[in-house]
Amino acid sequence: MKTISANETNERDASDCPPGVAPAVGLSGNKDEPPQLPAAALAEQLAQKYPRTVENFKRMPDGLVSLQYVAALDTRWQQVSRGEIPALSDIIQTVPTVRDLPTVTESRAFDLIYAGGVLGLFSAAVMARKGFAVLVFDQRQVGTSHREWNISDEELEQFVRCGLFSQAEIEQAIANRYQKGLVRFYAHDIPEAAADLWLDKVLDVAIDLGKLLEMARQKFVEAGGTILDHRAFRKAYLTESGPVRSVVELTNEQGEIEHYGARLLINAMGSISPLSLALMDGKPFDGVCPTVGSTVRGFKHGPDRHQMQAGVGDVLVSVAHAQSGKQLIWEGFAGRADEVTVYLFYYDLVQPDRASSQSLLELFETYFELLPTYKELTPNYAHLKPVYGFIPARHHRQQSGAAAQRGILSVGDATSPQSSLTFCGFGSQVRNLPRLTSLLEQVLQHELLEAQDLRQIGAHQINISLVWVFSRFMQPHNARQRPDDVNRIMNAFCGSLARLDKALTRRFFQDRIGWRDYNRILLSSARRYPRVFPFTLEVLGLKGIGAWASDYLKFSREALLCSLYRSLLAKHETRWQARLTRFSPRFGLKMAARSQEWRACGWL
Repeated sequence: MKTISANETNERDASDCPPGVAPAVGLSGNKDEPPQLPAAALAEQLAQKYPRTVENFKRMPDGLVSLQYVAALDTRWQQVSRGEIPALSDIIQTVPTVRDLPTVTESRAFDLIYAGGVLGLFSAAVMARKGFAVLVFDQRQVGTSHREWNISDEELEQFVRCGLFSQAEIEQAIANRYQKGLVRFYAHDIPEAAADLWLDKVLDVAIDLGKLLEMARQKFVEAGGTILDHRAFRKAYLTESGPVRSVVELTNEQGEIEHYGARLLINAMGSISPLSLALMDGKPFDGVCPTVGSTVRGFKHGPDRHQMQAGVGDVLVSVAHAQSGKQLIWEGFAGRADEVTVYLFYYDLVQPDRASSQSLLELFETYFELLPTYKELTPNYAHLKPVYGFIPARHHRQQSGAAAQRGILSVGDATSPQSSLTFCGFGSQVRNLPRLTSLLEQVLQHELLEAQDLRQIGAHQINISLVWVFSRFMQPHNARQRPDDVNRIMNAFCGSLARLDKALTRRFFQDRIGWRDYNRILLSSARRYPRVFPFTLEVLGLKGIGAWASDYLKFSREALLCSLYRSLLAKHETRWQARLTRFSPRFGLKMAARSQEWRACGWL
């Protein structure tokens, strides 16, 4: 593919996380930059308030460095959620035409520049293999992270469909498989409500993230892609008129400024990066899941529910009612050898008055205290590395997952596209990889790089925008008087799903539910737990119910349109879409994006 000429644009950008960190980006423009206080001094200071956290981090390799990142992320989250963010006006600077952009050499001009080298690396590798000139940069080394992901074999097949990995290569990156997943909510004092939900082929494959990213980086380089490690993003320049071109300004390890040009800049730096906030007018997402945990060696194995059971992964498990106003949820899945990754999290809204309680340090203190109540530990247990982050979600906003403007498109965590209940960001991105890359190819081929075009692209799904209601039921509304509310309603919900067929349950947890599926779930839950109606009014209020009703009507309209499309046009889709694109590339893109979204929803 033809790259832009040297006088058309310029530079590039960076992102990724420290060891064990879920991706998030600092407000300074540099992602996850640790505070200036030395690690030992910070640990001594924090030990007064978080003694368990500091003690356990000290025992982990590079634990004090990770502790610095947690503290820095906590501070930045407080700023973002309270709206106390620095001016974003200089993050994206517009210039009249291409001639006014900073000058770049021919060797620094690309079709695509990816800012961020974790989830973005997969689509970057696919685009490079399609023949485009692609650059990926990151503040850390591109393709390195120490998170742990789980997914299903069905979703991993999308890598094969895109031609990125063969099935044999994917097998090299699989750390473990388990036979079934468990969703279980606490019902010790409400035995009549207890309802375990066993999942089949949902989040049942544990991924060796390091290996998967290593292979993606290799594929990218072999396809001619350019990698820049240790580059920090400063700002982006975009043209206001004429050809759509951009230049990114970076700093290298020596503090020198570099410029790289692109036809399209892909923002994969995370949900609270300066670039993401600038694209969203400084507004954070609606829902958040503060999450902490660790990879642990030394759990006791056995058949008891408080022991690690062979072949079983915990997807959503609670072991008590709401504590301190939060309904704590556990997740655990085995990796290689005797290693198990455990997460502790809770669902919440993003509001200024909640910011002070949404602390990862505080949640880590709770995690280390309550871990034995989740699973039994042997005397020789050890925490190997921490995992943590603020996992975002945007609720009931049409195409909110496609945060874009002229010449810039967001992907990955920067779009918050994942399910509002299971927060499966990795699964969402993998499922939508063919969709993203095929539409990117289309916009580049036809120079459809205006905001109205780029908003057609992303992992947004109309059925996900409706599911946000379920996550609200996971948040205690009156925890002081009714701490068992979440467990009661979720047991009823799980009981309803258990009575429906397994395929429907699988579709729900993989963000592939259809119109009939959704209505069957609602009606079944209402019959099993009639109190859901007054509880819904109490939790959502009239405004929230109005938003749900609006989402439901849009959902129903899309389901009807898809049904008509499937009956009348889907059989000859490739032929007529090609003709439509030749007649009107912009309308062809719109129709292709619509059908691709329906396919991602599982409707085609």
